[in-house]
Amino acid sequence: MEKQVTQKLTEILRKGTQSEFEECFERAFELTKAYASSANAQASAIPFVFEKLFELFVTGKTGG
Repeated sequence: MEKQVTQKLTEILRKGTQSEFEECFERAFELTKAYASSANAQASAIPFVFEKLFELFVTGKTGG
């Protein structure tokens, strides 16, 4: 994950810190929950799915 994206995620997770990327976090989290509850979900892929979705919503692209 790019340093900028990591920094934005850290901002959101810190208590009391407002971030313009909270909506990105919420969207990525909701989509990841939907994936995790599907019958085809692989437990080891769940963190990767969240990371890539958050990166996509923050930057408009994924790292690769």
